[in-house]
Amino acid sequence: MVMKYLDPKADLTFKKIFGNHPDRLKNLLNTLQSLNEDELIQQQQYLPTTEELEISGFTDAELRAYDKFWDSVSVERTLLDDRYQKGMEEGMEKGMEKGMEKGMEKGRAEGKHEANTETAQRLLAMGLSAEQVSKATQLPLEIIKNLSNT
Repeated sequence: MVMKYLDPKADLTFKKIFGNHPDRLKNLLNTLQSLNEDELIQQQQYLPTTEELEISGFTDAELRAYDKFWDSVSVERTLLDDRYQKGMEEGMEKGMEKGMEKGMEKGRAEGKHEANTETAQRLLAMGLSAEQVSKATQLPLEIIKNLSNT
């Protein structure tokens, strides 16, 4: 017979969830593991955990304080998760806005460059020199010379 043990720190939690429903725990563990028919868990036993031993020594007031502390920890974690999620959403929004602005700027610059290139081609066709076209369109002389060679 193979014996397997749960983490002692988690036993108390399992006991709270499955303590009154031992068949559910057996079914869960047997389902999660790939066991042969003869290896299936037939019964379980809970070992006392350190936490359980510590809690059993608490007075009622200490136990309420202990529970209240863990409730506050849970609330704090939830609030932190909510803040993290909100921060992520705000960051994504700002990133999208900046990306849109950069895209618009790039699009305007490319559109201006394309329009200037078309103007440069027309001016070259009219017989203006590459230097004159470069001054008129504010395009680099190299681009104008490449246009005049095509």
